[in-house]
Amino acid sequence: MPSSPTRARLAAPFAVFALVFALRGAALASLLATPLSSWHLWTETDEHAYVEWSARLAAGNWADVPAYRAYFNWQREYGPPETWERWYQKNAYYAGPLYPYGLAVLRKLFGSPFLPARLLQLLLACLASAALAAAVQRLGEDFLRRGKRGEEPGDGGPSRAAGWCAVGAGVLYGAYGPLVFHDFFLYRDGPVAHLSTLLVALPMFLGGGAAFGLGLLGGAAVLMKQTVLPLALFSLYCLSSHSPSKNSSGGAQRRRRVFLFGLLGLSLPLGVLAVRNISAGVPPLTFDTRQAIGIVWGNGFGADATTNPPPGMKEILEEAGGSTSKTARLVLSGYREQPLELPKLFLKKFATFFNRFEVPDNANWYFFRERLKILRVLPVFPCLLGIGGVGICAALTRRVLRKDEFALALVGVLAPLAACLLVQTTSRYRVGAIGPLALGAGLFLLFTLEEIRARRWRAVSLLAGAAAVLSLVALLPSTIYDARHRFSDTLVYATLAEAELGPEAAAEEIRRYVEEGGDDRAYDTAVRAFRYWVRTGERAHALVEPSGMAPPERRLREFPKTSRDALFAR
Repeated sequence: MPSSPTRARLAAPFAVFALVFALRGAALASLLATPLSSWHLWTETDEHAYVEWSARLAAGNWADVPAYRAYFNWQREYGPPETWERWYQKNAYYAGPLYPYGLAVLRKLFGSPFLPARLLQLLLACLASAALAAAVQRLGEDFLRRGKRGEEPGDGGPSRAAGWCAVGAGVLYGAYGPLVFHDFFLYRDGPVAHLSTLLVALPMFLGGGAAFGLGLLGGAAVLMKQTVLPLALFSLYCLSSHSPSKNSSGGAQRRRRVFLFGLLGLSLPLGVLAVRNISAGVPPLTFDTRQAIGIVWGNGFGADATTNPPPGMKEILEEAGGSTSKTARLVLSGYREQPLELPKLFLKKFATFFNRFEVPDNANWYFFRERLKILRVLPVFPCLLGIGGVGICAALTRRVLRKDEFALALVGVLAPLAACLLVQTTSRYRVGAIGPLALGAGLFLLFTLEEIRARRWRAVSLLAGAAAVLSLVALLPSTIYDARHRFSDTLVYATLAEAELGPEAAAEEIRRYVEEGGDDRAYDTAVRAFRYWVRTGERAHALVEPSGMAPPERRLREFPKTSRDALFAR
């Protein structure tokens, strides 16, 4: 007896959830088996800041007044905390507040937020993957049913083919290597990517009755990162447009009602933000206080599209006094003598967004991939860019995606692109684009299989050729410095490995950098720093919390001198 249509439609999402859960569970287990799981002890990361912020909230300062401020070592060059406080808006949140509040709740419930947060991020990734699979399943069934002329999805025809393509899309998303990597850490970018993916996928298979819940989801995403707001609004518009057509009785009124219910859901989280801000003397819809700093850091004259701050940043921040609009004007005025330099900078950021290079900041994808074997076999950006981009475009031309659904997928890519253009194109900012690309990848598989079945080899060649060309774009040389090695990664990890595994493990990390790290521009400085680290036993310049350091008697300094010198022989 054939399975029911409902069971057939649920098979792919459930399979994707299980497969992604197993794969990501294995990846998390491999991380927890190494000192890499203690990366949060490095005090120079956003992860450390979120953990510290959540501890202050959980200690009783739930209103976050006075507001938390991180102060990293690199900031000392520009001034003490009091100077930076002049450049922040008083009592505005340091960053999008929802994530640190979530960590604070986990801290109150479980004592430590680390494992619970990682497990919740794993489950959220599984849900986003399953939602993508459900979206591809619905789109694929509609497309194939038109071609089969009435064959029902429950009879094993369109449902089976669409189901396999749905599994492919969901697994590609859930197994995307850099996204698996970023979910190892306690910062917002992984969860923001998953919420963005849900905002893209859910309107493609849910009805208008879900508008309020979708609005709540969008509001939560915006409270994590405000650049998601356009995507949240487009998601609600797309859901409302699924209502009866304009020619049907009451169709326009129903669409308006669905959209308004969605806006109500979206407004509730933002209303909570507004109430807190007003009580703290902050403009109601101020999401964070780093906007001015981000603008000048990423776009000031002399910026190079990397995480290096430009010259003159201190002077601009001092003159702007925390005003975002004034900062923007000062940044623009810096290009008065050479106006073409600004579009050149944006073109460089744009090219970096579509390049294979995973730009490191708080953590380095390449460093972790070399130490966790499971990351080496997972798909990377060129694997999705070509087939995903071509799949989305082909879906529009074949009327598989309606215009509003195509626009939703496009905004899903443009939102993280805009964030990268506004600041820098780092790896963790880009992962938000993977959801729409994975959706396109599933549709690409669907179209290719259908063309092969129909023996339309010219169409198969066109699809494959276009995808190959787009993938090759990602393989072009990077427009920015793209070294895979940073001595800070080795210094931090050697310190953690020494504490957890012993001095031999630390020695191996230093030896490895000396042999392989020649592409690091700071290589000579790094070798001198490592010699000092080894010879003196001093660990302060590693900037790791004391709990992540070995006691003096277990440090590499206790190695025989000949063994220590051998570490630096190339």
